Amino acid sequence: MGMLNKYSASALLFTLVVLAGCHERSTEKSPPAAAALPVVMDDSSRVILDRAIAYAGGYEAWQQKKTLSFDKKATSYDSTGKVARVVNQHFDYQLRPEFRAKVTYTLNDTAITLLHDGQQARKLFNGKVSTKQKDIDGAWNSSYGSEYVMCMPFKLKGPGIKAEYVGQVTLSDGDPAQVKASYSKGAGSNPDHVWYYYFEPGTGKLLANSLNGKNNYWDYTRYEKLEKANGLLLPAMRKGYEADTLNKPGRLISQSEHANMAFDQEFAADHFRIPDAQ
Repeated sequence: MGMLNKYSASALLFTLVVLAGCHERSTEKSPPAAAALPVVMDDSSRVILDRAIAYAGGYEAWQQKKTLSFDKKATSYDSTGKVARVVNQHFDYQLRPEFRAKVTYTLNDTAITLLHDGQQARKLFNGKVSTKQKDIDGAWNSSYGSEYVMCMPFKLKGPGIKAEYVGQVTLSDGDPAQVKASYSKGAGSNPDHVWYYYFEPGTGKLLANSLNGKNNYWDYTRYEKLEKANGLLLPAMRKGYEADTLNKPGRLISQSEHANMAFDQEFAADHFRIPDAQ
């Protein structure tokens, strides 16, 4: 994949107003089973998403996956472009029949674990459960958020989605289709977020996305590399950029590298259990 500003070509713009990207919730209960929520999209959006999901390995194959595990190297950059921080994390997800998550990493010599047991989320510091609301919210948001971005584009046909084809745009480094997506209320989504996804015409390959949040917040993510795991293509490298409007990346602010991506790992019965607060 070329670097930004290396190429300029026309792109299909498919804006998907996806509100479930970051689960900004502080409640204890997970979103209700969203199976009853409808999927709403126009014909063009459906064609684009079907093509993208077929390119990534197919929706039927995706629905058969029970768990997902991967390692993530997260690099953040300061305003001068220098590396500000590098964090190595391991993620374990139970995708079906019920969402569960476990994230482990070390930060400032402190062992941190994020747990979501299907009903509630908690953050542990050196094995001790935090009861602070900001840590509970952070565990909730982080566990859902990382699973969401790793499961693109399959998540874009999930219950409660609303997709709308917007038109063609020009990316600075490729030519994708863009779709606007959002989730219905009750799908565990953030109603302040609108996501725009860019796909390569012809192949359906996921290339990038833009996020528009409240107070006119924008950012831009480029999917630099995709790799196959158990037959499905997953994001192996993403780069995040500041932005001030749709499809206009600015300063590089983050890079996420994913390795050892694997589905259907076996976990111990208590793998996602939250210990009693100490």
